[in-house]
Amino acid sequence: MTGSRVRRVDQQMAAAAAAMLADTIDRPLRTRYRQLPVQLRMSGLAATYAYLLGKSNATELGQAYHQVADGIRIHLTTGSGLVDAAEADTNEKLLHALATLDASAYARASAEVQALAGWLSRLAEARFIAAASANEDTPDGDAV
Repeated sequence: MTGSRVRRVDQQMAAAAAAMLADTIDRPLRTRYRQLPVQLRMSGLAATYAYLLGKSNATELGQAYHQVADGIRIHLTTGSGLVDAAEADTNEKLLHALATLDASAYARASAEVQALAGWLSRLAEARFIAAASANEDTPDGDAV
């Protein structure tokens, strides 16, 4: 199957997460990316998405929050097709669309975003460690 265009779900999630990731990962941003999967499990998709929108602003950290919110919207509307793209062409409209999804679609969307957040966390960790190694700094000793 060399040359086949079939991609595994985890490959698609990794590619989507890589597109969402900020260019530079510092320690505070790495922490935020690490917390995202836990926040999704504890608070749920809609609440976590609202949090991301609330934290989006002109700062570097705020722009990273905005990138994640955009990435989730793009994934749910075009990547997975769980939400109608016409109904969720902005982040605020996606938040409203999440509130109106039926229970099974919401559960599937939550699972998709949970997987996406896991990849985002892993890739952020890898990018942080690579940057620290390139700068001859050592990461803070956290387990990988």
